[in-house]
Amino acid sequence: MFELVLRAPASLVETVSDALVDELDALSVSVEDADADTASERPLFGEPGMPAPQPGWEQSTLRALFADEAAAAQAAELLQAQDWAAALQVQALQPVPEQDWVRLTQSQFAPVAITPDFWVVPSWHEAPAAARRVIRLDPGLAFGTGTHPTTRMCLRWIAQRGTVGPRVLDYGCGSGILAIGAALQGAKDIDAARTRPRTRSR
Repeated sequence: MFELVLRAPASLVETVSDALVDELDALSVSVEDADADTASERPLFGEPGMPAPQPGWEQSTLRALFADEAAAAQAAELLQAQDWAAALQVQALQPVPEQDWVRLTQSQFAPVAITPDFWVVPSWHEAPAAARRVIRLDPGLAFGTGTHPTTRMCLRWIAQRGTVGPRVLDYGCGSGILAIGAALQGAKDIDAARTRPRTRSR
């Protein structure tokens, strides 16, 4: 597998991303702030369901994965040949080393403390000795592992109440972690519903 690394101004990010996926057979494309971890970094914040405050960073790094070097090189050549791509820079074309992606993913997730005795623990970790209540949950496609501050705050609120009402609605759930937390606190009648069907993105 080969990675093509590009630098693009905000005005080109969407066009280049679409071309990479739809026309040039990239396996995936990720977009990062080209100025991340520098004095020029400008974080972008938005709210779910609301338009983004701005279309993107002033400069972005695009990382496109291809099955082989020839496909990655051809994509770079075709992009640079376009009249509209004068501001697009090729930064690297490099092999992606073979890795144990499962182990790498697992290494990024550790037990999460909700309260001193309430923890969210992936299946490959032992629960801490202080844990009296444990949600066993592995990261997956759905949002909700306990690592996001809003999820953690909601779980902490549920835990600190000591009890919840008999009926609970976890609306817009992903993994259902809040519904599980409510069940641990004694809720019996629980509805956990997504707001819309899951869609597949390429």
